[in-house]
Amino acid sequence: MGFLDIDNTTKSYGAVEVLHKVDISVEEGEFLVLVGPSGCGKSTLLNMIAGLEEITSGEIRIKDQVMNGVHPSKRNIAMVFQSYALYPNMTVGQNITFGLEMHGVPKPEREKAMHEVAALLQIDKLLDRKPGALSGGQRQRVAMGRALVRNPDVFLFDEPLSNLDAKLRVDMRTEIKKLHQNLGTTIVYVTHDQIEALTLSTRIAVMNGGYVQQLGTPQEIYDKPANIFVATFMGSPAMNVIPAKVEIENGRPVACVALHDGTVTTLPFSQDNMAEWQGKDILLGVRPETITDEDAADRKSKNIAHLTNRVVVTEPAGSDTFVSMTLGNRDVIARMRSDAEVRPGADFTFAVNMEKAVAFDPATEKRIPA
Repeated sequence: MGFLDIDNTTKSYGAVEVLHKVDISVEEGEFLVLVGPSGCGKSTLLNMIAGLEEITSGEIRIKDQVMNGVHPSKRNIAMVFQSYALYPNMTVGQNITFGLEMHGVPKPEREKAMHEVAALLQIDKLLDRKPGALSGGQRQRVAMGRALVRNPDVFLFDEPLSNLDAKLRVDMRTEIKKLHQNLGTTIVYVTHDQIEALTLSTRIAVMNGGYVQQLGTPQEIYDKPANIFVATFMGSPAMNVIPAKVEIENGRPVACVALHDGTVTTLPFSQDNMAEWQGKDILLGVRPETITDEDAADRKSKNIAHLTNRVVVTEPAGSDTFVSMTLGNRDVIARMRSDAEVRPGADFTFAVNMEKAVAFDPATEKRIPA
């Protein structure tokens, strides 16, 4: 039993079920990110935790207290919205303390809490300004301050950084991470940005079509995706998913993959159980950073395979160069060093870390367990 329990919870609008038997247990101090494409149900689930949406079936519990039917004001949760939702006619200080004032907290206590939170968020010099005089990042800090000052059991963040520009998003991401580390608060955070999910969370629930596709740590989600949706949604660039056939070569299972010219190369598996798939088609999952040149290959890996293939496109990206080629009649991306000597139209010998490769069943699209 966790600090926040989402137990077999569903949500329907009329005859249409949009959330299907969601089971998640969040421990105290955990940072859970709900991530997925638009319409996957993540914001609906967050609103159900907040009490803004009714639960169709199942239970949501906070500190072992059932929240079904409990008014949002009685749940001791605080929510930070995408739109900031600040009162334009109030100062920053008034916005931060408004909730406390509504709950009858004496003014000296409100002032003390306001100054502590403002110092924590580095907005203590903005307390007399109105929201209209603030930047987007400053407004987001005020919205966070309004939530923090209440000292709730659970913080709920609904895509709080999506209105910010790219650099400010990165800065605010760091601030939110610092805040969580310093305060040890319990956070449920909704985003469609998988980089936010990977960098902020202690655990991630990847959602699609109203289902939780996978629940795990960022490393588990990234290295061992439960299915092809998770594999291709999490990571930038996405995991390469390559049609292949399993055969046995020198007593070892290998993935047979077609090169650009139709000839076939073999990549040896690290998973012994892949021998059971001899003669069968699979989908081979390989992250771009595990395809590189010999000098940049992982020295700790015991299974570096090599293949020579035609380079289609190179894309310099500062510290990296992304290289496109064709494998299994699909575009495949490799992530190389910025100084890698790779030219479009030329053949190049790639080093593939097969210790990091995963395999999927083409029929179910689920990962084949190692």
